[in-house]
Amino acid sequence: MILYCDGASRGNPGPSALGFVLQEEDGTIFLEEGRVLPVGTNNQAEYLALVAGLEAARKSGIKELLVRADSELMVRQVTGRYKVRNAGLMPHYQKVQDLLKSFSRIRFEHVPRSMNANADRLANEALDRRGSGT
Repeated sequence: MILYCDGASRGNPGPSALGFVLQEEDGTIFLEEGRVLPVGTNNQAEYLALVAGLEAARKSGIKELLVRADSELMVRQVTGRYKVRNAGLMPHYQKVQDLLKSFSRIRFEHVPRSMNANADRLANEALDRRGSGT
C-alpha cells in the first residue's frame, strides 16, 4: 500500500488542512481524506497529514507501507537525516515515531509535488471549504 500525504497552510501560520490518500500498488484508491486543521504552519500541517494517514493505515490493518510526501524536510526528519529543531514540530514527530512501530515494513520517499497531486488537492479542497464556512 502507498500513502500519499500533504499539508497546506495559507498564511504560515494561518488556516491549514491536510490531505492523504491510501492507494493500492495498481493505483486503486483504498481511502482518501481532506480535513481542516487549526491555524498552524505548513510544516505542522505536513506532519498532521502524515499522522492522519498512518493512523488510517493502522486502523485498516495495513502492515507494509510506502509513504510518499513532497515535504523534503518532513521526510528527512522522520528518516533521521535531519534533526527536529522546531519545538512546534516535536510533538508531531514523536507521534509519527510511535505510529511507525505499528508497521512491519515502512519506507519513505520524497517525491515532487506533481506526484502528490491527489493529497494536495484534498488539502486545498478542505481549505476552500473552511473559507466558505462549511
